[in-house]
Amino acid sequence: MTIKVRLSGEPEEIHSMIQHLRDEFDVAGGDRSYPNRGSFGVRMYLEVRPRTDEGPRHVTSERVPPRRQLRGEIQP
Repeated sequence: MTIKVRLSGEPEEIHSMIQHLRDEFDVAGGDRSYPNRGSFGVRMYLEVRPRTDEGPRHVTSERVPPRRQLRGEIQP
């Protein structure tokens, strides 16, 4: 099973995320960046799949809802 991923953001943050992914998955790509059109930062394309040497692993995650800003609310 291979998953195609597009990461978009600042180059340093993307490289950090790729390192975290490589700790757990086989990662192909991530060696070329493309400037975002109409936005700041860059984008990179990867292919990610579970490591074959360890077999599939069950990973749990927690969904954190975004904090919504109400009209007239002042950011801290």
